[in-house]
Parts: sequence; structure tokens; C-alpha cells
Amino acid sequence: MSNTHPPGPSTPIPDSAPPPGITRSATSSLMLAVIAPASIYLTFPVALIALMGAADSGRHTLSSWLAPLIFWSLPMPIGVLSISLALSTIRKFGPESENGRLAVKSLWISGIVSIVGFFVTLRFMHGMRYF
Repeated sequence: MSNTHPPGPSTPIPDSAPPPGITRSATSSLMLAVIAPASIYLTFPVALIALMGAADSGRHTLSSWLAPLIFWSLPMPIGVLSISLALSTIRKFGPESENGRLAVKSLWISGIVSIVGFFVTLRFMHGMRYF
């Protein structure tokens, strides 16, 4: 006699459904979306100092772009990372899940920070008399 068994039903493959609850990517996205505006408080004074140093009798030089560059140097990478984590979370879990709702909140925060930052950058440009 042999030790082989006749073919039967195979063992079921478990679903690769995401685990319930909030994941790290969703919370990280929201946390980074909140840190981005806080980082503006670090870069804004340094950008103002650069603005004062670059203001040179109405002429525009290469250092004229230093203030907006310094202003966005920290919030921009943090915001991009937050947005990419939020989008990947929404793709994975959908916008109606707990994780998706948290990711959508972080997208809203990132959007508001971007709009406010855009207007502050316009103030820098106005201060440099670009328009």
C-alpha cells in the first residue's frame, strides 16, 4: 500500500483583506499634515531674514528667489510625503473606511496649508516688488 491520498478539495486560501482598525500609513499621513504648518513657523523667520538680505534697491538678482525657496524648504517635502501616504491609503482601503476618512482629512489639511503658503509666497513676491 502507498501513502498517497486521493486528490481532494484544496485548503482554502485566506483572503488578503486589510486588517480592521487604523493603520500606520493613515495616522502618519495625518501627523505629517499637521507637522507641515508647524514647520512653517520654523522657516518663516529665516525666510524674512533672507528677504531683507536680498532686497537690493529694487533690482532682482539670483538671491531674490532665496526667501520663497527657504520658506518652502521644510513644509514642501513634509506635505508631499503626507499626500503620497494619504493617496496610497485611499487606494488601498477606499475613501469610506476608517483609514480612508483619516487620509481624506490629511488631504484637506495639506490643501489648506498649500493655499495659505501660496498667499504667503505672493506676499514675499510683493515685498520684493515683482508685481
